[in-house]
Amino acid sequence: MKKVLTALAAGALAFGLAACSDKAEPAPGTSKEKTSDMTAEQVYEKAMEASKDMKSAEAKMNISQDIEVPGQDVQMTSDSEFDVQMVLEPLAMHQKGKTSMKMNDEEMAMDIDMYMTEDGTIYLYTPEADQWLKMEGMMEGLDQLTAQQPDPEEQLAQLQQYAKEMKFEQTDDDYVLKLDADGEKFNDLVKETMEEQLPPEMLEGMSEEERQSLENMNISDMAYEIHIDKKTYDLKAMNMKMTMTMEAEGEEMTIAMDMKSVYTNINGIENIEVPQDVIDSAVDIQQQ
Repeated sequence: MKKVLTALAAGALAFGLAACSDKAEPAPGTSKEKTSDMTAEQVYEKAMEASKDMKSAEAKMNISQDIEVPGQDVQMTSDSEFDVQMVLEPLAMHQKGKTSMKMNDEEMAMDIDMYMTEDGTIYLYTPEADQWLKMEGMMEGLDQLTAQQPDPEEQLAQLQQYAKEMKFEQTDDDYVLKLDADGEKFNDLVKETMEEQLPPEMLEGMSEEERQSLENMNISDMAYEIHIDKKTYDLKAMNMKMTMTMEAEGEEMTIAMDMKSVYTNINGIENIEVPQDVIDSAVDIQQQ
């Protein structure tokens, strides 16, 4: 199940701008002097060009999930907040945040602090042991999954086929595109995205039951909202809500996900440096 949810999170980032000739409808409160006559097609083209120049960024992510298994009277909720610094080529990142979970009456929280270097080495802090772990080689699957996630250019292009259903709006500072539609049409797209983004080793390692769960996946509704900076045409924010059902081991599971991402400091990060004290104190799990 963790593999499935990870792939869904990757696929949720694949959002496209509408390439049509409509002008953006001013949102309430938009100043007349800041209203733009640019069409969605023109914004799309400029956003695509800006995405090609994106080399690094910071992101603040908030992810909420509700999972229900009615047949087993199981209900689980989780809320995660992450601050991410990333350099895209070669890929390196620092992710820090917290995840809290509640399953029926049991609650738990976990602090997360992780570095991934350009060569794929991962340093992960374990609060229970108050210890940094170093992982090389054993995390190739995660490395490949992260490296294969859609780049900004792909994010802007992948859902272009839904252009006619998108609402094109504008505020004083942003162009805003919204898509709120029946989820049935997204099923094939999400499945294709998951197959493309998951490393071959992970797909091959799935059990028959896990593969069957993917086949039985059904998205009932999905909504996107994307914000593009009026001056730079950089991606500023992306929000996604999705409700889906899956069947595993004869049990039906309902998953509701709400993901919000805000991007800042674009091209402002030169490299990701792992603190020397982390490097010095980290325990290589291959030597344990």
